[in-house]
Order: sequence, then structure tokens, then C-alpha cells
Amino acid sequence: MPSFPVPQGRRSTRVMSKRSASVVVNLYGSQKRFPCLVLDFSREGFRLRGSFHIRRGQVVELILDEYPPICERCSVVWVGKANSKHEGEVGLETVEAIRQSINTGSL
Repeated sequence: MPSFPVPQGRRSTRVMSKRSASVVVNLYGSQKRFPCLVLDFSREGFRLRGSFHIRRGQVVELILDEYPPICERCSVVWVGKANSKHEGEVGLETVEAIRQSINTGSL
């Protein structure tokens, strides 16, 4: 899979992907699972495309469709704006990456 150089301000290299996955969202006290596509990922997070309504700051669970399934607890960092090239996309940061940033004082 191709990877891209790290732009200034980004912490690690992104790797292109077309993996299928699911996002588990807590809606009104019950969990809902939505299919999605992982467009790219890095050590700290993921960029997804799918049809779900989530907001920045929300904590979700990402389940990669592999055997055995891989689950990552993530925080929504950004949501693509309507009528933009990123419409339907979201950026997730893994909770572990957030924890490491807090521990190193870089957050």
C-alpha cells in the first residue's frame, strides 16, 4: 500500500487503504453499528467514509473487518463538511494516541 510523506504538523505517515470496517456509535442509549470504508490510517488514527451522523469529540468504536476483528476506541477529530470533497468522511484519533500525547505533554 502506498504511503505519503509526513506533512508539517502531522505526527506520522498515512497509509492508503480500502479496508471495510464498522463504526459503533452510541445513539440515545443504544449502540448502532454502521458500515464504513477506511480510506487511510496512521499510527494515531483513521480517515473513514460512510453514512453516519457523528460529531467532533464523540467517542466511537472502530471495528476493522479482519479475522479476528480488530477493535479500536477512537475520538472523532473532524467531520467533512456538506458539499465539500470530504463530505461523508470523518477523521478519528485512537484513544491510545490521545493518552500518549497527554503523557508526553504534547497535547
